Amino acid sequence: MTTWIMALAERNRPDVPNYAEDVSPLTARAAVLVDDFADLFVIFKGWREHFGGDITTYAMPFEEGEDWAKEWAELGPTYRLDHIDGGWVQVSPDYEAEPKGRPLTVPTLDDGSTPTVEEA
Repeated sequence: MTTWIMALAERNRPDVPNYAEDVSPLTARAAVLVDDFADLFVIFKGWREHFGGDITTYAMPFEEGEDWAKEWAELGPTYRLDHIDGGWVQVSPDYEAEPKGRPLTVPTLDDGSTPTVEEA
C-alpha cells in the first residue's frame, strides 16, 4: 500500500522569497503520514492556518516496508506544495522524472485513423 509523507519546509532565506529548504520529516516543525495524496491538501490547509499563510511543504510516496527516511535523505522528496495567493496550492514535481500516464481516449490522426501501438 502506498503511503504519503509530508514535512513543513523552512523558509529561512528572506532575500529569496521562493526558497524553501526541505527538512527531514524527523526534524521538521510538522510532519504527517497519510494514506491518500488528497489528504495532504487537508493537512496543508490546517498547517497554513496554524503556521501562517505563506508555507511550503515537501511530500513523497513510499510503499509500506520501504525506508522512506533513507530515500528522502538520498533523493529528496518528490513533490513540493506551495501556498499561492487566493488560497490555492501549487503542486510541483521536485525531481527529474519521466511523466507517467496515458490519454483518456486513443488519439486520431488527421485522416481519421488511429496510430499503431507496439507492445514493448
